[in-house]
Amino acid sequence: MPIDLESLNPQQKEAVLYRGGPLQVLAGAGTGKTRVIVHRVAALIADGVAPDRILAVTFTNKAAEEMRRRIDALVPGRAVRIWVHTFHAFAARLLRKHAAEIGLTPHFTIFDQDDQKRVVGHVIKELGLEEEKTKAGLFVSVISRAKDDLLDAKSYAIHAMAQHDPFRETVAKVYEAYQRRLDAAGGVDFGDLLLKTAELLRQKETVRDFYQKHFEHILIDEYQDTNHAQYLITRALAAQHRNLCVVGDPDQSIYAFRGADIRNILEFETDFQDTKVVRLEENYRSTPEILGAASAVIKNNKRRQEKTLWTKSPQGEPVEVRELMDEREEARWIVGRIIRLLEDGLSLREIAVFYRTNAQSRQFEDALRVAQLPYRVVGSVRFYERREIKDVLAYARAAVNPADTVSLLRILNVPARGIGKTAEEALLARSRETSLRQILSSDALLAGIPQGAAKGARALSAALDRMGADIRSLPPGQGLESVYKHSGYWEWLESLSETDREAAGRMGNLQELLNAVKEYEDGREGATLEGFLQDVALQGTADTYDENEQSVTLMTAHLAKGLEFPAVFVTGLEEGLFPISAGNGSEDELEEERRLCHVAMTRAKKRLFLTHASTRRLFGRAYANLPSRFILEARLGPEPRRQADPVTGEVAAGEAQQVPMLLKIKKGMRVRHPMFGAGRIIERSGAGESTKVTVVFDNGSTRKLLLRYAPLTPA
Repeated sequence: MPIDLESLNPQQKEAVLYRGGPLQVLAGAGTGKTRVIVHRVAALIADGVAPDRILAVTFTNKAAEEMRRRIDALVPGRAVRIWVHTFHAFAARLLRKHAAEIGLTPHFTIFDQDDQKRVVGHVIKELGLEEEKTKAGLFVSVISRAKDDLLDAKSYAIHAMAQHDPFRETVAKVYEAYQRRLDAAGGVDFGDLLLKTAELLRQKETVRDFYQKHFEHILIDEYQDTNHAQYLITRALAAQHRNLCVVGDPDQSIYAFRGADIRNILEFETDFQDTKVVRLEENYRSTPEILGAASAVIKNNKRRQEKTLWTKSPQGEPVEVRELMDEREEARWIVGRIIRLLEDGLSLREIAVFYRTNAQSRQFEDALRVAQLPYRVVGSVRFYERREIKDVLAYARAAVNPADTVSLLRILNVPARGIGKTAEEALLARSRETSLRQILSSDALLAGIPQGAAKGARALSAALDRMGADIRSLPPGQGLESVYKHSGYWEWLESLSETDREAAGRMGNLQELLNAVKEYEDGREGATLEGFLQDVALQGTADTYDENEQSVTLMTAHLAKGLEFPAVFVTGLEEGLFPISAGNGSEDELEEERRLCHVAMTRAKKRLFLTHASTRRLFGRAYANLPSRFILEARLGPEPRRQADPVTGEVAAGEAQQVPMLLKIKKGMRVRHPMFGAGRIIERSGAGESTKVTVVFDNGSTRKLLLRYAPLTPA
């Protein structure tokens, strides 16, 4: 039965009908790539290809189900036999069928990330790595990336020894013991699914030959997001028939931090030299104004394949660029603009606000709450429900209210201070007669508790006393800074941030919490941190938002990929924030930031708003910012004006002072830190987000600080 192709444009039709071997479909944003994939599969079946000889791979289960549904609509009853999977689901299917050949039980358990962290936690204890007990998440991340690169535990250990890297050598020990536990439990993790499938196809010739013959046509969606393991699996399966169709867009490659390798799509024509390239450039989503701005930005990248997005859609509203005084005004202006959009006929669910970092959501949440507009934060918990926020607020609550055992239990061993589960249970048993807080400060009541745990308990009690005194006597902002300092929480995250990207993000959230406290303090006579804690608690209690109701969508730009909205706000477009690495990052990092901006802009269908703040608080202090280079590249009008610095009153120009990471901080320079005082930089290392400085402070302490989150100013 022939397939109706009349709904396709000439380029889409060409991609659907091509049968001459390797095919690369360069599909720009909104150009109908899924339509091409499903029609190509349906057309292959109509041409006589058996459905079970077709493999179609995408990146989410939802996308796979949607693909299967749309194929079934074109060739009813045939889609059920097609291999439509994510890479991991496809790998699991192969491994269960050939488990014995790769040393697995066919009933193997797939461990999720929480399972992995628990196993790694046991391994850390088993190996006696007490100083590493807080790094389970980091170890899981590093091991996962190693498996994406097809490095098993033995191979990783060899690499670590060759590099003489103590951290990698520790990871190698954890990796080996972790894998041993996984194997003993008959389990695999997500990384194993790909690694073991690649091993199966490489080591077992009969298995490899069978699937190379079996799959006559292979289609890979979102090819720009493939990692090394997925690349090798794809090449192995396509080696015989060579009917490989990859669909993707290098301009939308934004997941390098997850292991995605943009070279896979950029070098496809080198891997398969007889490749046919079809460019999908007609956009069915956005107005000409939006496409023009997004295209002007992405053209500044060097690592890309040229294409020009265009649309038959009529002229729309201009892309609006708005400079606001600070992040609070930015949030208020956006909420006001949302209200106008609603008055113009849009619904709440048709409006989205994008930002570069999770911490930025707090301002928008607060402004939308004040305006009584429903919202949802996609892919993230609400700001005040994030772990690090709840931890720090628990410290503050326990400091001001010694009877608050719930808060005290939350932070009893966070950061780790030697109070393990056994000691915690013993303390709880004694707290039936005496308050837990009293026990922590009493040598008599701590009798019989292990020495290390007792020492940690006394240290925690003393720290809470100091915090409580500061909270009662200092302004709210300084009170919170005391919590950060005396709890050890900030220093703990700082120690993790050198190797753990998640820790750096959590530090950013704590900075945003301090900003919130400073805002609460400003212009409020008699403001106290305890009053702020009460306000936060009441906000959480009164929040009855139903996710099924209409709501404004808040999300990071990374999560926006694959979505579309009639109206989109891309916020925080400032050097150092978006692009996040600014002048200290590598060219590759900057190009990925530019691709992320392009993705965010092309989610908009009718209205696109780009906002930036001339000043933004970081660690409670306001810094002047330069507008993002992406705004200038979008060619939307004259260069945005630079407003006066709120502290000095001077107008920023050229290499003006921006957020701390943009300061021209050099070795030997005298600097000041709001918590540690004045000091001198003795070392600077790393680049971009990972730039670090070592400072010897006048008080005798030496600190290694992540420059992005260290509020240093020239002394």
